[in-house]
Amino acid sequence: MGKSSRYSSKVSSKTSRRRSAPSSAAAPVEKESLVPIPPEVSRRMVRRMLIFCGIPSGIGLSSFFVNYYLLVNHVVALPSYFTLVESLACFGLGFLGISYGVFSASWDPEPGSLLGIGEFRRNLGNTLKQWRASAAAPDSSDSGETSS
Repeated sequence: MGKSSRYSSKVSSKTSRRRSAPSSAAAPVEKESLVPIPPEVSRRMVRRMLIFCGIPSGIGLSSFFVNYYLLVNHVVALPSYFTLVESLACFGLGFLGISYGVFSASWDPEPGSLLGIGEFRRNLGNTLKQWRASAAAPDSSDSGETSS
């Protein structure tokens, strides 16, 4: 076993050394950020993401087959760009559905409303507030250093 076995042993020894590094050297992390998402909240988020993303994405995928059937059997004369616009709109809604699924789920252990409009406003507001607060806080790694 030539070079590859020596390389893999070097890589595994380096990664094991990296993993066993003391955690005290890392920057202190707030205790609040270490709290995991409760299982009932994460299940609620995943369920909402599957609904709000899966339905538009499934319609986007099925539009290719439906439009092909309509064109081949001369049911409707569709313009050539129709399938593109339809699928892009459905996949775009699916992409937005991922975010809406996360933000519309109640982040409290008890479930919220069916559509989650109130939870969406509250959770998005909390996220934007935290984002602005972290952007306004001075970064300690950039203080005192200038690039030339």
